[in-house]
Amino acid sequence: MKVFGIILLLITFHTSAKAGSGVIVKILPDKLVLDSSCQAIADLQSKDFSILYACKDSYERNYFYNFRLNDGDLVDEFKKSSTEVVVSKSQFKSYTLYEITAKNFDNKPIRFVSYCTKEICLDLVSDNKYEQSIQDSITSQLQE
Repeated sequence: MKVFGIILLLITFHTSAKAGSGVIVKILPDKLVLDSSCQAIADLQSKDFSILYACKDSYERNYFYNFRLNDGDLVDEFKKSSTEVVVSKSQFKSYTLYEITAKNFDNKPIRFVSYCTKEICLDLVSDNKYEQSIQDSITSQLQE
């Protein structure tokens, strides 16, 4: 199943296209249109395969979309690396939604939202607080 997921993410990465309004990314079961500031980065040598889109909000703050296989316990990983972790878990359509706040290695707050299906997760991550409209855009585009 992991091999299938990796192949699926590779196909997703290769079929991404630039559009006038942004970057189109097809994930199952939905496709998303990301801001045109987003640039894809894939690290095929990494232990955990994922495709990362680095973006900037209107204040030039960085935030990231990370498409990854849903093959680990995200909450457990945060709890291992941080003492201050707050997790909110809910169901949103066919996705399990995790909203996590924690502190990074520099003791700075991290805001992390993850939309997961059985196979794939979309993580929205930022060291700084990103604009709520970014998360709202994802939520409005998820159909299933």
